[in-house]
Amino acid sequence: MVDYKFDVGIIGAGPAGLAAAFKAKSLGKTVVVIEKYLWGGTCPNYGCDPKKIMLTAVEGIKRAEKLANYGLHGQLQINWAALQANKKEYTDAVQPRKLHGLDKAGIQHFHGVASFVTPNQVNVGPISIEATDWVIAVGQKPKTLDFPGAEFTLNYEQFLNLPELKGEVAFIGAGYVGMEFATITSTAGTKTHVITHGDSALRSFDSDMVLQVVNEMQKKDVDFHFNSEVIKIEKLAGKYQITLSDDSVIVVDQVFNTAGRVGNHTELNLNAIGVENDLYEIKVDQYLRTNIPNIYAIGDVAKAQVAKLVPTGNFQGRYVAELIQNKISDPIKYPAIASVAFTSPRLAQVGILAKDANSAQTIKEKDFSKWITYYRNHEQAIIKTVLNNDGTVTGGSVYALEAEEIINYLVEAINNKRTKLSFSQILYSYPSYGSDVSDFI
Repeated sequence: MVDYKFDVGIIGAGPAGLAAAFKAKSLGKTVVVIEKYLWGGTCPNYGCDPKKIMLTAVEGIKRAEKLANYGLHGQLQINWAALQANKKEYTDAVQPRKLHGLDKAGIQHFHGVASFVTPNQVNVGPISIEATDWVIAVGQKPKTLDFPGAEFTLNYEQFLNLPELKGEVAFIGAGYVGMEFATITSTAGTKTHVITHGDSALRSFDSDMVLQVVNEMQKKDVDFHFNSEVIKIEKLAGKYQITLSDDSVIVVDQVFNTAGRVGNHTELNLNAIGVENDLYEIKVDQYLRTNIPNIYAIGDVAKAQVAKLVPTGNFQGRYVAELIQNKISDPIKYPAIASVAFTSPRLAQVGILAKDANSAQTIKEKDFSKWITYYRNHEQAIIKTVLNNDGTVTGGSVYALEAEEIINYLVEAINNKRTKLSFSQILYSYPSYGSDVSDFI
């Protein structure tokens, strides 16, 4: 017996799932959303949003440090408890706001774990729900580490809710999360270690710019342990002793697992109904459809050839809703999508990177540190752009404190096939990051 029937069922109330839900509802569908944990998902509750709030204090200190000998005096320091309170004021409002939005839109919602019984039906505890189409948007979760003492590690949610930052910390993993959190802890005055099995950090970014970031972090007393594996962690006298593959030992007060993520779909009973998936993702085609025709996967859990970012998930959610309603029939086609590592300085990139440029493309690199926009902040800024032979922008990388804003000019340039000439015909405010944009290329 089925308790509820809907046109569209969405499992996961993060950015991707909610984008699909509200779009489907606006197109006249009856919609249900099922969430097993926090309404709003990772990003606003314990991911990118609270992280950026905490990084604001880092930004303030970095600005002050740059201007210390240029008219700004005094010393700033991070008050961890006050920083957490500021973040908590934002995150405490997330779930009520998301639920209010669903109620206002007339979207039914249930809290619990969804388990597929058939391709059309799931159970949420004792409740049976049927939908013509299902959209899986459950995201990913921290990867479980496999070595003795791995249970002593804390994950990224625990870091962002940490009541106290203790004397010395270690992050296992040098991707986005590990590098961004290490930026926070080192700026807070905490001795920080970053451990990675690779020979560099942030391996998807421009290697020259990554080296600049690593050098800056080392100046803030961050120790990098490259080409290292954790063999074991032991708890000794209230501290944690980490033994690495080169037999070296690190003793810290807290250890964080930032070594990557796996899919959050293992409880959905997908194998029972034949949906193809692995530990990390659910397999989808160019329409974000699984091998079961009425079941789609979007966001971080989808095995799509695109960066796993909030804007990507939002875009996919709206696309799938329109596809289900037969508003569109073409495969998904993505605009230019920027990726940002919120280190200090930031790293940002979009489109074709210098390392991937072909012989017919031109790579331009400029140091803008002495231009007024950057000089006034005594900020180092490096920009690499990739141009086609007709002068159109096809990609670029940015190293700067404001990289996440500067990269948006390149996003717009790629999407609109801009050239240097077209930039020169836009009169941005001066002096500003926009006023320098025509000199990026």
